[in-house]
Amino acid sequence: MTSAQRKQELKDLAQAVGLAVAVHLGFGLILFIGAWEWPRFDQPDPPVRVTLVDMGPMVEQRRAEEAERQAAEQAAEEQRRQAEQRQREQEAERQRQAERQREIERRERELAERRAEQQRQEAEAQRQRELEQQAQREAERQRAEEERRRAEEAQQRELEELRRQREEAQRRREEEQRRLDDIAQRREAEAAERRAAEEAERLRLAAEQAEADARRATLREEYVSTIRELVRRNWNRPPTTRPGVVCRVRVVQIPGGEIIAAEIVRPCNADEATRRSIVAAVMRVGELPYRGYESVFAREIDFDFRFDG
Repeated sequence: MTSAQRKQELKDLAQAVGLAVAVHLGFGLILFIGAWEWPRFDQPDPPVRVTLVDMGPMVEQRRAEEAERQAAEQAAEEQRRQAEQRQREQEAERQRQAERQREIERRERELAERRAEQQRQEAEAQRQRELEQQAQREAERQRAEEERRRAEEAQQRELEELRRQREEAQRRREEEQRRLDDIAQRREAEAAERRAAEEAERLRLAAEQAEADARRATLREEYVSTIRELVRRNWNRPPTTRPGVVCRVRVVQIPGGEIIAAEIVRPCNADEATRRSIVAAVMRVGELPYRGYESVFAREIDFDFRFDG
């Protein structure tokens, strides 16, 4: 709000207050004149009291309106300031965008220049490599020509040396052949003697191995038969078992003969109760014979359990 507007509002307020005071004074004067002509009583008349209209509400209203105008002006000023701030920010953003665009264009120009320089350097390097390769090929051609000439001379010398060596070698071969013939005859005789001795030793070892295999097979059969008999002795036949039972049993043991597991494997024609009874019989054995059967010991042993009635 400007100073001129404020002066005008104060002037209007003073005029309103003056008018209100004049009205109240006029009303009071009329009452006073009218009371002067009334008859007097014994008691004096009470004094006339003139009260002015309370100006508080009008002043408060003026203040409220003044506050609203100030608030509106402040809001308008704040909006204007915010609009100017947004305009400045937008202008700054446009400037930043333009600066970024200029920076991008500058970098692109630099990149293009570097690429062009790199291509130029690569072309120069390629040309230099081609010149070097050409010079290298020429040098290699000259070296090859020199080497060919030297090789021909060396070959000629080698041919002459080879003829001399062939003649010398022929003489030595003849002497060596005679010596080798003598050695071959002696070695043939010695080899025949060795073959005869080796054949005799092989036949002896084969006979010993066959005998050991036979003993081992017999010992294993005895071992399995012993296990089968132990299981049969510890077997409690269920009532449902019928003659003709044949079941393959697998026993798992550890060194020393202790049984740690047992199961029925195929084939087995027994019912479930008979199968469980066979496994229980194996576990009741507890420990298989070990001493004397170390050579045929196996961690897993399969045998056939039979019941013919």
